[in-house]
Amino acid sequence: MAQAAASTCEICTAGPGEYYCQQCDQSFCGSCKSSHLRTKSCKNHTFLSGPNINKDEKLLCTEHDEIYFFYCQDCDIPVCRICSVEKHSRHLMTDLTKSTEKLRFEVVKNIEAKVTTSKVNLSKIEKETQTYRDEVKAVIKTITEEGNYWKNLIDKKVDSFVRLLHDEEQKTLQNITALTKVYRGDIENCQQWEKKIKKMETMADVLLIQKLKKLKVDVDNIDLKPVPGRSYVSYRNKSPSGTEVDSLFGEMQFK
Repeated sequence: MAQAAASTCEICTAGPGEYYCQQCDQSFCGSCKSSHLRTKSCKNHTFLSGPNINKDEKLLCTEHDEIYFFYCQDCDIPVCRICSVEKHSRHLMTDLTKSTEKLRFEVVKNIEAKVTTSKVNLSKIEKETQTYRDEVKAVIKTITEEGNYWKNLIDKKVDSFVRLLHDEEQKTLQNITALTKVYRGDIENCQQWEKKIKKMETMADVLLIQKLKKLKVDVDNIDLKPVPGRSYVSYRNKSPSGTEVDSLFGEMQFK
């Protein structure tokens, strides 16, 4: 867990220890930090400040107490200069910062692609839902008009057909609503991951790459299923051939 900076500077013991040198494992005030970086042997030292200070995090090679400079692609771990020669001499090595940035770029692009696909699918659902509902209205209108023509004989049959159609419409719309919630949930998850990545920008690369790897697994686990074919409804008129009510109506079809 991140901890607050030391109460006092470990160099001058007068100013607040607001900055933590990762290489020296010491807390510095602002003035001592500036002096430290002006020293030739310390000019490349890196500092953490504020809530980013966590002395428990292993930001240096535990074996050589060196900064991690490379990322071993074969072993999938960050390594220091000495490790790159002693243990990973024939392995594929890449710059740690570039590897982290590449992974971050891949995760962001993956999220963006999933958001785009989800939005396209939602648009398709909304459009086809409206078309379906228009078809439902058209079928109801046809059934009602035909029913009115045979009003004295077929009031009950008309009510039966309309009730059946509304029941099917309700079931279909419930399924559509459930599918819509899934895609909206995917978008919300992706947007939350985008915010997390934004907050990670100030983290050290050796920490960031591990968090990005974990986040990449979560992103990859999203399975955006294609939108199924839209529901279909139609009504085919049937020319009456007798006096029976059933013979006056066509057939209802659902898909």
